[in-house]
Amino acid sequence: MPCMEPEHVQVANTIPSTTSQPTVAPATDAERTLYPKITNHVDEIVKILQHLERDPKNPEQEVVLDPIPIVGTVKLHGTHADIVIYSDDSIFCQSRNITSLSATRDNQGFANAMSKKRKVLLCLRDLYLARWIQLNPNATISTSHPIVIAGEWIGEKIQKDVAIAQLSRRFVIISLNINGQWQNDTSFSGISLTNHDIYNIARAGLFNATLYPQDLQRTLAEIEPLAEKVAAACPFASTFGIQGPGEGLVWKLAPSQYNSNPTLWFKTKGGKFKPTFAARPPKKIKSFDTVEEQRKEAARVAELWCSEQRLEQGWDVMREKGVERSLRGLAEFLKWVQLDVLVEERGYIKRYKVDEGDLKISVARIAKGWYLERVQSGIE
Repeated sequence: MPCMEPEHVQVANTIPSTTSQPTVAPATDAERTLYPKITNHVDEIVKILQHLERDPKNPEQEVVLDPIPIVGTVKLHGTHADIVIYSDDSIFCQSRNITSLSATRDNQGFANAMSKKRKVLLCLRDLYLARWIQLNPNATISTSHPIVIAGEWIGEKIQKDVAIAQLSRRFVIISLNINGQWQNDTSFSGISLTNHDIYNIARAGLFNATLYPQDLQRTLAEIEPLAEKVAAACPFASTFGIQGPGEGLVWKLAPSQYNSNPTLWFKTKGGKFKPTFAARPPKKIKSFDTVEEQRKEAARVAELWCSEQRLEQGWDVMREKGVERSLRGLAEFLKWVQLDVLVEERGYIKRYKVDEGDLKISVARIAKGWYLERVQSGIE
């Protein structure tokens, strides 16, 4: 068995430690390895599916999609963290926004903790590769793509008001990328190294439901109660005997031709994490009658979309990036919130003709007030 029980060792020239500087990962690889953003909007998933299934020879023909089974895993409220391992055994740690974490530019101590686990991480890599080869006996592992073990770094003082904050810090694997392709989670759900505080999200169980592309209300009626149950009592924390709130679920389409496509992943949150969706106007909008109406609609949806959760996330991203959370960081904070709104809510913005310029102004006004109050209060 290639993976023996490894001892903790300091790492030179790969994972950062307090005594060595990490190698800088190639920019092109770094861009490819960053974890994809996952939408809250199920209707966007249906639109992507319709596009994928459309006959290029007959693009005007209506695409009718059959119900599709989906598999959910518990969404953990920690901070995103990845382990990236190259074919030469060099290892890099990254967050959602930073491609090369180090002891001096860390994210909640993740890189520092992993710097003591080089042999453990290579063992974990070997377990994943052995399983992949078993599943793909006629395929070859590409040396040009790193193995990306994506997860959530959770535990005490990383987040608050969730059950997992009562746990000691640990890494929970949520996705795996081999040969530049995201793998089917259920095929690798049994792999973890719990003796080294490395767990698999499947520990909390898998949730099964159905995406009904022709009846989204039926889909939501099926998946939203599941997300609320998770938000009320986190299944992952409960496996350690800890009771308390969770966040929600991440869904992936079960069929193999869709499962590895991250543009088809979506999430449903419950409890305090549930996003506020803008109600569509009573009639389809071709254009606003006046500039004032246009600005009022932008201000209305900005109030809904600048939720406490979104603003808190922007505040945390600044910490992750090492941006000073003071008056000097205001512009960076506003830029992040504006972009997050434009990306996350792009479907609604386009469909109902929300003016992006007016929206950015309204978002900035709300976010600025929140940020200045946060800075003046001294809350970290």
